[in-house]
Amino acid sequence: AVVSTQSTGAHSMGNPYTVNFLTTMPQSWKDKYIKGYVSLAGVFGGASKAIRALVSGETEGMPQIIVDPLTMREFERTAPSIYWLMPPAYLWGNTTLLRANNRNYTAYEYDKLMEDTKISKGSELYALAKEAPLFNANIGVDVYCIHGKDQPTPLAFDYKEDKFPDSQPDTLTGDGDGTVNIRSLELCKQFKRLRDYKTVTGFLATHLEILQRQDVIQYIGDLVTGGKQLEKLTDQTELVF
Repeated sequence: AVVSTQSTGAHSMGNPYTVNFLTTMPQSWKDKYIKGYVSLAGVFGGASKAIRALVSGETEGMPQIIVDPLTMREFERTAPSIYWLMPPAYLWGNTTLLRANNRNYTAYEYDKLMEDTKISKGSELYALAKEAPLFNANIGVDVYCIHGKDQPTPLAFDYKEDKFPDSQPDTLTGDGDGTVNIRSLELCKQFKRLRDYKTVTGFLATHLEILQRQDVIQYIGDLVTGGKQLEKLTDQTELVF
């Protein structure tokens, strides 16, 4: 996240951090120092791939011959931020997120999942992570949201019965930006002071590639400087007021 006397902006997990920061600050401070908040690819409702990271390891697309997922898993199981990004039950409900050994796991069954996969202190770390909410609709500042969509994004994971949890699963994909699921990204629409909401698709629309888009860079620059080109984010873009 980046904060100045005019604006604040964040990408990815920086958005929940920013939301928590702004929630704790007095309204008088925000009125004085924050002109607006730009949310780029915000993970406001978790991401399914956090579950895969804890269960069998996440290498972010790097080949297994270079990075062993099970080696990464040992590190990822100790990272509080991974637990923080697990899809919350209030948003995901009874959606099946993982299937193994003839059992379906939803966001209501994380404790059982931790037990079945022998994640030491997993339930404790998850309980601590939940103390900081990923999203708060009323943060007291104007909000401008941008995120990608229509990119195949990990949604649920199916493990072979005799290889759970020490193998990579079959992955069911859904809509999102390739990393963050669409229902998580679209929570941005619920901000009380939402001033603009844009989505991008096609080329350079994934979670990281969106940082390279010149139209996005121009849009954010105009917001910060008061430029006059705020409506020119047009490459396969939806605009919702």
